[in-house]
Order: sequence, then C-alpha cells, then structure tokens
Amino acid sequence: MRQPYPLSHHVLCALPLLALLSVSTLCLGSGDEVTAFWRAWRHAHPDATMAARVLTDWGNPAMYVVYAALVWRARRDHDPRTVRFVMVYVAVQLLISFLLVRVVKIAAGRTRPGVAGPWMPFSFDGPHNSLPSGHTTEIVGACAPLAMRWQRAAASLALGCFVAAVGYSRVLLGQHHASDVLAGLLLGSLAAFVIHRITHRTATP
Repeated sequence: MRQPYPLSHHVLCALPLLALLSVSTLCLGSGDEVTAFWRAWRHAHPDATMAARVLTDWGNPAMYVVYAALVWRARRDHDPRTVRFVMVYVAVQLLISFLLVRVVKIAAGRTRPGVAGPWMPFSFDGPHNSLPSGHTTEIVGACAPLAMRWQRAAASLALGCFVAAVGYSRVLLGQHHASDVLAGLLLGSLAAFVIHRITHRTATP
C-alpha cells in the first residue's frame, strides 16, 4: 500500500516558476519580443547577468551537495531509507533529466532563441536542441522530491523559489524559450513523481 501523494507540496514547489512564466508571457509575450527584451536587459545590466550565469551554472550542482549531505547523514545514522531515496533520485534523474531530455531535444530539433530558421527534428546541433530545458528538468527533479519528503509548506515554497530562479534564468540568459522551461517543469515533475512513488511505500498489512 502506498502513502498518499503529497500533491500540495509538489504544487507549492512548482507554483513560483509557473507564476513567473505566466507573468513573463503576459507582460513580454512569448516570441521574439522576449528574446529582444532580455538581450537588451543583459547589455544594460552586466553584473546582474553574471549573477544569473552563476545561478544557472551552479544551481543544480548545489543540489548535488544537498543530496550528498543526506547520504552522509543517513550513513552516519544508519538510515537505509534515506540512502535508498537518494539512490532512486540519482537513477531517475539519469533516466529522465539526462537520457529522456536528450532524446526529446534531438527529436524535436527546436531552434534556440535568436537562432534563425525552422525546427530541425533529429538534429544533434546544439542551437536546435532547445526543447525542453534540461536545467529546469533537473532542478525540479531535485527540489520537488525534497519538498514532498519534508512536507513543510515554508520549505516547499522556498525550494519552489529556487526552482523558479534557476528555471527562469534560462529565459533571461537567452538559452531557452519560456515554453522550453515549461516543458522542463513538466518532465521534472514526472521525475519527482516517480522518485516519490518508488521511495514512499508502506508494507501491505
């Protein structure tokens, strides 16, 4: 028998990014105008752009440290359930955030922001591997399982804000369209769902 799925914490973790993408679309649009706006913003704010680059480059590695700390503490405290949770996280992230994302990127062949020309399905060319955002998939797949594991509203919302910052940095830096980030959020949510379902089971009475 499985434990009830903590949907509210999953939603809290996804909500900030969904809200940010919605506001961005309403205020800036969803096409080339977004690319042009953020290009001008980057030129006008080089220091803030550098901070966004640090966030986009190191946001996911920061979560590796969190999960490594969980393993260290679990081994110290002889907690096999937490060790199993982290091992499942690693396996699912490799399958979804790395392998599945890569397959979809190649199959879709979507052009990145600022790249001229049509989509090129089954392309291995980086400029045509925009959909989905791998950074977003990975950060959601790392943060949402923790939100559902801890089940504290403040922690879930804080993790969600971190997800939003990393995810939207991909749009701000001109690496992805907003819809790429949304697709990454959906795939990352799939990863989180699988991780939770595998690791949160109770024995059948």
